[in-house]
This record gives sequence, C-alpha cells and structure tokens, in this order.
Amino acid sequence: MIRKLLLASVLFPLALTGGAAIAADHAESPGADADPAADLADVFLFISPENPNRLVGSITFGGRPAPRSRTDVVYCDPKVIYVLNIGRATAAGTFTNQPTLKVTARFAGDGLGRCGIKIEGVPGAGGNIMGATETVLTSSTGLRAFAGRRNDPFFFDAEGYNGMIAAFANPPPAGGYLVNAFGLGSRPRRDSFANRNITAIVFEMDVNAVAPAVNGVRPKIQAWATTARRP
Repeated sequence: MIRKLLLASVLFPLALTGGAAIAADHAESPGADADPAADLADVFLFISPENPNRLVGSITFGGRPAPRSRTDVVYCDPKVIYVLNIGRATAAGTFTNQPTLKVTARFAGDGLGRCGIKIEGVPGAGGNIMGATETVLTSSTGLRAFAGRRNDPFFFDAEGYNGMIAAFANPPPAGGYLVNAFGLGSRPRRDSFANRNITAIVFEMDVNAVAPAVNGVRPKIQAWATTARRP
C-alpha cells in the first residue's frame, strides 16, 4: 500500500543553477503519524558544495508530528520500501510524470539490534550501496551515502505562524499586517524543528547520469518520493 508521496522539481541548466519547487510534509493525519517509518517528511535535491558533478538526494521520515517534540529513534523497518523517482523532461521541456530513474532503499536488521541499508539504482554508483546505518558508505565509483539519525533540516517558525493566524481574528493593526505585528521582526530566527531529529537517507548521484547534457544543455528533472509497506 502506498503510504506517502512528495513531489519536487529541480532545474539544471548548463551552469547547474536555477529554481526549485519547495514542499514539506509535517504534522500529518493520525493514520500517517501512526506509521512513522513510512511517513515521509521532506525530499531534498541539491548540487554538492564539495563537487559540482554530484547531485545529493535525501529522503527524510519518522519525525515527531508536533514542533519542538523530539525523537531519538532510527527507524529500521524491513517492510518499508523507500523510492526516489526522477523523471527527465522531454525535448519540448515537458514532463510525462513517469520516472526515468528510480533509487530504492530498504533497511534490514541482524537480530542483534544492528541495522543496515541497501540502496539500489543510484545513478553513477556502479552497483548497490550497502552497509551499516549511522555510517558513511562509499560506492565502487566513489559516491557516498548515509542512513541514520540527523537533525531535521526543515525550518519552520511555529510560534510566528500561530501568532499570524491569531492576528487575523482581530481587526487589522494601523498600517496593515506588518511582520512586526506578529512579533517576528525584532526576534531571532526561531526554528521549531531544530534538534528534534529525523531519520534520513542521503546519497550522492552523478549529475551526468541523472541529467546528461544534450547539445550542451541539461534537461529539467522532476523528482518525487514514495514509501510502500510490504505485507
């Protein structure tokens, strides 16, 4: 049964710069919250700051639904399948909404409390990437991967948001709704998801394998993630 789907799109012109569609999926319905191992939170795609020829992909899941609540669990559920789907645009720049590439990840335990991961289909990896969680793994071609607990990279000011919503219930202040009216302008940045932890699957991909240039131009790519639970 498909549990979750997140969609993002990234633009790769020749200079490997461009725009991105940004989305997040937190504070879920009770049914999704009840299955944290299959509850996707975010999908991230970005060019590696260390190597412009590598694209970093990440799927996060298993965070607590409420801001400022914390989890210290690394979910290692062998029945959940995690998939990052990547589709390339056609020559006309349109998408078919069908994946050109699929990166699949699965966890497994050894009965002694230790967990491992197998990541298949990583573009440019030269084969599967396998090993223990909480460890930086390296493929035969030098691409790196990691699975384990990390600080949730999603940024959100829940207090400011709630203050903004509450302000709309009252008459607008003089001069209209200003940021300072919500108590945000004079305060430090507040990240309600900081230090709350989440389980992350992170892997490098070869940019040329993901979006090979045609006549010097790289195609747009479309990316989305899904989880499915096996019976």
